[in-house]
Amino acid sequence: MTARAVRFPPGRASVRLGPEHRQVYRSLYARYRTLLDGLPVLRDRDFDGRTVQMTKAEFAALDRAFAVDAEPEPREDGAFASQERAKSRLFKKVQYLS
Repeated sequence: MTARAVRFPPGRASVRLGPEHRQVYRSLYARYRTLLDGLPVLRDRDFDGRTVQMTKAEFAALDRAFAVDAEPEPREDGAFASQERAKSRLFKKVQYLS
């Protein structure tokens, strides 16, 4: 991602975010990283290619977060590990309710 400095208001930068950034931002938002890391608050319409203005500190935090989150994590689990976790959560809920 690259940001361009804008003339007004001073100290801000504009950046274009596309649909490829939406999923990464949603995963960060789901883990509360937007609040903890000082990321800008973005809406769904901000990811359709129009320019979004933010402070340079917010851009730096967003760039760092996208770089860290874009790295693929090694999967130690098998292909069905998420299904197993969901099934065990469901069984725990059913056991609690019964």
